[in-house]
Amino acid sequence: MKTRFLAAALCTTLAFLAGSPTSAASRPHFVFILCDDLGYGDVQCLNPEHGKIKTPHIDQIAEEGMVFTDAHSGSSVCTPTRYGLLTGRYSWRTRLQNGVVGGFAPCLIAADRLTVAGLLKKQGYATAIIGKWHLDFQYQDPATGEILPKSRRAPIGATIPDGPIHRGFDYFHGNHHARHMDTIIEDDTVIERLDEIHNLPRLTEKSVAYIAQRAETPEQPFFLYVPLGSPHTPILPTEEWQGKSGLGDYADFVMQTDATVGAISAALQQHGLTDNTLLIFSSDNGTSKAAGIEALRRQ
Repeated sequence: MKTRFLAAALCTTLAFLAGSPTSAASRPHFVFILCDDLGYGDVQCLNPEHGKIKTPHIDQIAEEGMVFTDAHSGSSVCTPTRYGLLTGRYSWRTRLQNGVVGGFAPCLIAADRLTVAGLLKKQGYATAIIGKWHLDFQYQDPATGEILPKSRRAPIGATIPDGPIHRGFDYFHGNHHARHMDTIIEDDTVIERLDEIHNLPRLTEKSVAYIAQRAETPEQPFFLYVPLGSPHTPILPTEEWQGKSGLGDYADFVMQTDATVGAISAALQQHGLTDNTLLIFSSDNGTSKAAGIEALRRQ
């Protein structure tokens, strides 16, 4: 739920706050949680009359903060918002004229294009992305340097010459997009296969751990970008969350996603970072038809 203006305004705001002539310890931390295919009406506080999915943690952030409701996605699919958020530009100013990117291709963000992460890094920030990239990168054979052809899965040990850590981030843990969700990458290397149902718990765990790690070095501010792959397909609530909503798998997955937001918020509070952290929550676009919108409406 954002426009080019909002993304550009975010860049400007972060630059101003990060570059203010204050001590490093007093500069704010930034945590940006971006959901995938979470509809406006799926959040209880934004749809109090008709919404039935419980989202207490997102609701709490809204109650204690500010809510911006007049904003628009750059497209109804994943890649454009991610490109706009990190660069402040429309994605159609690149080779991507419609749809999304599919991986196994040069990064959509040009090597010389400054990103929000790169801007903050220049200001002394630690920068991390934990989650779904979906802006293309290539896979390389580390032994030969050969760029690997597109396939269902990149092999474990393959390296990435043009991924997040080459676009302003110090640390990356996650995947490219939903169809490659089981291929887990750490920094610039494919490290393991992970059953897709464990993806959201893994991202939650890694985000909480990163906040704890950064709390040990309070003299350096940080930017944590958490682009979740949920509640986008595959809709896979873990056993703990199955049936919790009484409204089906999609609503269960939204509730589990809300719990992830709560865990990240709680980690900030646990480590005494709440008062000096700007926590931003949003979604890339509206609900997918895969959510079963008509069935949800009937319930």
